Amino acid sequence: MVKYNHCKICKKIYNTESWIGEVHTYNGICSSCKETEQDEDSSTLEKSEFEGEEQMITNNDITESVDQEKEIPESSQSSQLENEKTILSSLEKRAVDILSSGGSIDVLIKEIKLGLVDKARERIEETFQSFDVNKIEAQKTVDYVERTFGYLSEYKDYMDNVVVKLQHKPKMNVKTAIEKVFKDIIAEIPKDIAKEVINNKKAMLKTVNDKALKWYNIYSDTSDALELTKKMFIHPFNEIQKKLSTLPFYSSK
Repeated sequence: MVKYNHCKICKKIYNTESWIGEVHTYNGICSSCKETEQDEDSSTLEKSEFEGEEQMITNNDITESVDQEKEIPESSQSSQLENEKTILSSLEKRAVDILSSGGSIDVLIKEIKLGLVDKARERIEETFQSFDVNKIEAQKTVDYVERTFGYLSEYKDYMDNVVVKLQHKPKMNVKTAIEKVFKDIIAEIPKDIAKEVINNKKAMLKTVNDKALKWYNIYSDTSDALELTKKMFIHPFNEIQKKLSTLPFYSSK
């Protein structure tokens, strides 16, 4: 997201910076207002020399003023787009950071959704005409990402359990560890809860188990077990990055 720094005197934006969330501050002073303050005595003298003269505003003055006002939104939009691209390009690194530091995947999911996916939906509406077939494909891309969000947190927990099993038994095959985790979690589901809740838990468990097995097959030639599980965890983030990078406003082409 973006932090917008406004001049406390004229209220105009004098710079932006990457920030968590959208923030507007009014503490600093832009260069124009600084010069005005420093040259206050000189400005006062100049104004007195022109006192009594008729001040006329030409059409060119008005046009120039309007153009200057338009520059701020355009600059802000450009800054916002670059921020979205930064989030997109850093997805793999952020996923690796979560693995190494034990950070919250839910926080990362929320940041991706608010700072990238929701913005992508807005850009799709701005970029494509309603009858454009490419709009449907673009919307499908964002839908895919949001479906991925639906199981990412549970998938992280599942893979954590797989890693624990491998650490306890280093000689265990990764696929065997995946299967054992599935059986363990099934056995741990309480029997005294609503049937609908049980069915939802089992459905989610099947989803993450199927994803784990699918991505295990992709990277099964990786000899080191922990490196293999790392690739399996990062895979959905790489898929999100790959999918969103096809959108015209995020494409590097």
